Amino acid sequence: MTSLRGGTHTTLTETAELVVRALETIPGVTKISPGIITKNSRKGGNRHVTAAFTNAGLELIISGQGVQKVAAHCNPTEAARIYTTLTLHKKLSGFAFKTRDKKPGI
Repeated sequence: MTSLRGGTHTTLTETAELVVRALETIPGVTKISPGIITKNSRKGGNRHVTAAFTNAGLELIISGQGVQKVAAHCNPTEAARIYTTLTLHKKLSGFAFKTRDKKPGI
């Protein structure tokens, strides 16, 4: 199977790695683009995934040990189904999921 990850930046945090592995198994995801990794200012290792629906699919903000943005490219009409499938994934049962509106510049 070919990798869905694009570009040369393929570094993922430990938490993002779990989410990306789950995304790769969901039909309809055409490309996964890892983004910048920043330090998590919160204490504790709570794992959160915040999804923002975009014209290209989903932008996921994955936090755990660090915070990383990951773009999951798909048909915008399929984005809600992909998000629901991700929330129900067995390996991500310990994650807290939520959605938010896409805010310019964030």
